[in-house]
Amino acid sequence: MRQVRKIGSMGDIMKMIPGLSRALPKDFEIPEKDLSRIEAIICSMTMRERRNPDLLNGSRRKRIAIGSGTQVSDVNRLVKQFDQARQMMKQMGGGKKGRRPQLPPGMFR
Repeated sequence: MRQVRKIGSMGDIMKMIPGLSRALPKDFEIPEKDLSRIEAIICSMTMRERRNPDLLNGSRRKRIAIGSGTQVSDVNRLVKQFDQARQMMKQMGGGKKGRRPQLPPGMFR
């Protein structure tokens, strides 16, 4: 996360990805405050939890929230967003050999 932030803003980086720039609104930007919160949550996780977020039960989420100075709902939101991104990546990369991967409907209009 820190290395990506050195490159530039998340909006600028996402606009560099072919095809994704058309799907994003022109004024798309992720606030620096949100990135700092996400980084604090991730840094409060153990290495096992980072590698396997399915380990996160209620008490672990509470410990992460206390360690990052955020609410449990913030941790839950981040885990949910990660799961959604993981599902989307599986869909994009899960095509049969020789076929183009199936993209979610309406992603590139």
